[in-house]
Amino acid sequence: MRKKPDSAILYVDVMHLIHQNFPGLCWGNQAFHPVAETNTGRKRINIIGGYDPATYSLTHLTGEENCDAGRIIEYFELIYKKYSAYSEIYLIADNAKYFHAAKVSKWLDEHKKINIVFLPPYSPNLNLTERLRSFAKEKLVKNKYYKEYKMFRAKVFQFLNHIDEYVDEFKTLMTEKFRIIYA
Repeated sequence: MRKKPDSAILYVDVMHLIHQNFPGLCWGNQAFHPVAETNTGRKRINIIGGYDPATYSLTHLTGEENCDAGRIIEYFELIYKKYSAYSEIYLIADNAKYFHAAKVSKWLDEHKKINIVFLPPYSPNLNLTERLRSFAKEKLVKNKYYKEYKMFRAKVFQFLNHIDEYVDEFKTLMTEKFRIIYA
């Protein structure tokens, strides 16, 4: 797939951030055991995100709602509006069930501008949004404690809506230079 001048390519995936502290590495005196505060981990934020490597930007639909075909269509409509100036929009995605739902296929048939390119099974390394997920978890939940869910939610939205603050880190992390391994 070659990119045309008036087309856009986005790497799309769904990520779920749980209101919970995920412990990482810790250095300290062996005589003292670290104490990590935790939550119940029952609340989570579901994020449908599309990363545009050309602009280092993220288009997301975020909320507590579960991800299903209806939510995917709602996200595609957001993409369709944001990228209305482009003649074609390519979405690189995994093979999650909701992308293959009849309702989604029907919507895509009616909106030919959006084309989904499905990645091969078991190849998350080819989806830049997987790297973004790891980056987000590192910044938002690893060794971080949020006493209240609303504080956690605010931090998530702050991160997602100001992703441009991390462009320097993305220039090395979010590259499209994939290594090809021949069998």
